[in-house]
Formats: sequence, structure tokens, C-alpha cells
Amino acid sequence: MAFSNPAPFPAFPSDIQVLPTETLSLSKLLANDEEENARLFDACSSNGLFLLDLSQTEEGSNTWGPRCSISCLPERFSAAGTGRIDAKGTPDRCEFCCLCKNDILGLTPPLPAPELVNKNRDTYAPFIKRCHGVSMLILQRLESTLGLPVGALQGLHRIDQISSDQTLQIKYSPQPEGDRRTSLVPYTDYGSITILFNVLAGLQVFPHDESVEEKNWRWLKLVPNCAVVNLGDAMVKFTNGLFKSPMHRVTYAPGEQSLLTRYSLAYFTRPEDKCVMRRIQGSAMIPELGKGEVEEDVMAGD
Repeated sequence: MAFSNPAPFPAFPSDIQVLPTETLSLSKLLANDEEENARLFDACSSNGLFLLDLSQTEEGSNTWGPRCSISCLPERFSAAGTGRIDAKGTPDRCEFCCLCKNDILGLTPPLPAPELVNKNRDTYAPFIKRCHGVSMLILQRLESTLGLPVGALQGLHRIDQISSDQTLQIKYSPQPEGDRRTSLVPYTDYGSITILFNVLAGLQVFPHDESVEEKNWRWLKLVPNCAVVNLGDAMVKFTNGLFKSPMHRVTYAPGEQSLLTRYSLAYFTRPEDKCVMRRIQGSAMIPELGKGEVEEDVMAGD
């Protein structure tokens, strides 16, 4: 999410290649605007990524994000360099903290957590519910466009059921000018919907129609008052490839933004653990399985 901020952040550079990205209106989706629903479908079936304008909605207020600072967490919960970004064993360059929906909403016994997190559980719970609600709205609109029964997708992501939904806070410190590189390995999200909040840039996306070459990575330009929304691999599975899950990576911020510490806050909506991962039935728009192709009964929690 790139909110307007009183701090004098450097502007996004104008001389770098960016990914053409649709900006959709949450208020129009809430109003069930047919044109906006069609644009949502097009974005999901092309790059699987779009910006979501939260202005003029309750979700656009400043009550969205947890105010706990990852910089205050004990190192064992967030130390940089503990992950690897390639086969050579190159360490990552970020600090992170994950919090599970099951834990925060009381679906399972509380997990061990630093006192900072325990004191702010009442802050995280509304954030989780808001993000999950937006994800359900997106799934509801996609169900309608696909001609699926109500709940065909939403019913696989019920908030009161055990799943691997989680929030993720990440801190990226400025990198030395002579030693700047990718902070996290390129990946696709394995869940259904990711909602990402950022102020500074640093996310790069690989277009689906480009060859796999370093030169084809594109920067994602953030827009004030907008969250970044992308689909994950589960949606590709449910629609047998109709919807896309974008390959992306996190690198240093471009231009003068690279001199600042970058923070990200994300929420991952994922299928319930007992959801069987297979093509959704009931839509003529979803491609059929290939001849002789058989899907295994694999559950999301396996």
C-alpha cells in the first residue's frame, strides 16, 4: 500500500522500466460495478496482479495496519541473513516476522511470541479480518464473472477454519551502493490472494509473456492510497491456468529511495487446510483438464 505520507520521500524514478498495472477501485467493487468486475477478471487472467485503490472506503482509513515495529522485535524472530536467495547459499537481506491467523484469532492455542506481539494482538486481529474480508470480496466478484455458484471459491477460505493464512512484516535496510542485490529469492505465492502494503518501491515482477531473462524484470510503481494485490498458485490450480500467479522478487528500492529503510506489511489468504486442491467445477470459462490428466487428492494442509 502506498499511502500519502507527510514525510518527504524521494519520488519514484521516471527512467526505469515498469510493469503496466491496472488500478481498481475498492469502492466500485463493493458497489458491484459491472465494468470494475470485468476489469478485475481481466487483471487476474493476464498478470494476476493489480493495484487496489482504498480511498473513499472504510478500508482506506489509517486504522489498517498494526503499529508494532519490527525493529523492536528480538533478533531470533526477525534476523536478516537466515534465509538463502539462490543455490549458492547467498543470504537474504531482510528481517521479518510472521503471525498466523489461527493463532491471532484464537483458532489454535497461542504460539510463543515476543511481548510486543502479545500486547498488540487486539491490533492484529482487526487487520486480519479486514484483509480477509477484502479477499472474500474479490473471490465473490470472480465467482460471479465465472458463472460459479456463490461460495464456490469463498467457501474454500472461511476465516473460522484452520488454514495457513498469515501476516508478514518485513524490514529492508538500505544496501551499500557498491553491493546492491536482490533481498529475497524470486517466487510465486502459493496461496490464493496476497494484499501488500508499501510506501517505498522495491518489488519487481516478471511479465508472463516475456522470456526468462534478467533484463525482463519490471519494477512495480506504487500509487498513493493503493494496496498491491496479487493472486497465488492456488488460484491457478482452481482455474486450471485461467488465472495467473505472478513471479516476483524483492530488491533494493530504485533511485534515491534506495537510501531509506523499507517496510512491508502483507496478508496472505490461503485455502483451508482441508481444501482439496483441484480444478473448480461449474464454469465453462475454466479450461478442462488435458486428455488423460488426473488430479490427485492433495489437501492444502498436506
